[in-house]
Amino acid sequence: MAMQPATEMSVFSEVVKAGSFVDAGHKLGLSPSAISKKIARFEKRLEVRLFNRTTRSLSLTEAGQLLFERCENILAAIENTEETVRNLSSHPAGELRVAASDALSVEVLVPFLKDFADTYPDISVVVVQGDGGIDLLKDGIDVAILFEHPNETSFIVRKLIDDPWVVCASPEYLQQAGRPKSPAELANHRCLTIHAKGKTNDSWEFRNGQSVRVNSRFSGIGLTVKTAALQAMGIARLARFLVHSELQAGTLEPLFTGELKDVNRAIFAVYPNREYLANKTRVFVDSFESYVKRTIAP
Repeated sequence: MAMQPATEMSVFSEVVKAGSFVDAGHKLGLSPSAISKKIARFEKRLEVRLFNRTTRSLSLTEAGQLLFERCENILAAIENTEETVRNLSSHPAGELRVAASDALSVEVLVPFLKDFADTYPDISVVVVQGDGGIDLLKDGIDVAILFEHPNETSFIVRKLIDDPWVVCASPEYLQQAGRPKSPAELANHRCLTIHAKGKTNDSWEFRNGQSVRVNSRFSGIGLTVKTAALQAMGIARLARFLVHSELQAGTLEPLFTGELKDVNRAIFAVYPNREYLANKTRVFVDSFESYVKRTIAP
């Protein structure tokens, strides 16, 4: 077992197995004098003689025999550990901690993980609640899925997909209350608004500088607002990722397509800036990007 650079313990082990300094040197690519110096330095540091040496023979002392029995286990453990670490960069495996909002976890991440788990059975995904402040390093997060570009410049930020607002309502509500023909008519409709971070967003912006203050009849987090819209309680403005399935199924219908102001909303994958990115993180981000582009893209 050649180790570069050759440690004193590995040199000692190789000498014992080879039976001579010369043969050990051939195995490790070192001269007999270099082997002798390493063994002498090892013995000096341990303050014990490891070999009984004659011109014709080499045998272990009692201390040398005890050390050899122990160091073989130690060297094997080191080799196994290094192999495990190498596998992290080549074979996708291990625990992957992903931070994401509750809404994205329920609507996008869990459906994605079904096929991802089948493709990469050796990756165990832990989803961490990411609606509040997340400290990627302190919380041990491998990758965070965010809706805003972080200010931290040392992180790697990868834009996965645009995620524009969608104004929508159920067919039942539109049948009962009528379909608004322009954003200005929203003032005459029941509207459902997002309440987050202590604020209710009841001012909806459209192209050409038009801003409409809507009549908010119900406010809550995105998931509850979507549920209220499906219950025909009013018109909602929600992120596309949250309603993409309902838009495809027709249980929610889009309004004012192309009239909403472009606010550069997007979904980002963010991970610490590491020289060697674990393969489990890389395959997750690549696979997730492919999934959202396939299922959510406008």
